[in-house]
Amino acid sequence: MESRFRNLEKNLWEATLFATLWSLWLARNDYVFNNATLGTEVVGEQIKARVAMWIKAKFNIKVYTVKEFKVFLDGIRMLKL
Repeated sequence: MESRFRNLEKNLWEATLFATLWSLWLARNDYVFNNATLGTEVVGEQIKARVAMWIKAKFNIKVYTVKEFKVFLDGIRMLKL
């Protein structure tokens, strides 16, 4: 059980890093090519949605929706471990 949790934790960190970079890249491209600006809250929600989708896909999690998984990510942030 501990090994599976560590694997999930490692993948969460990696997904968060890549989702952040990808979301910032897309927001930058949207700004440069379409003159559109996205607020930090919008980009933050996009990051959480991407992390949730990627982790759900990688671990084949079918029990939760992406919206429910995003709430889970918010809960982790509030733990202050």
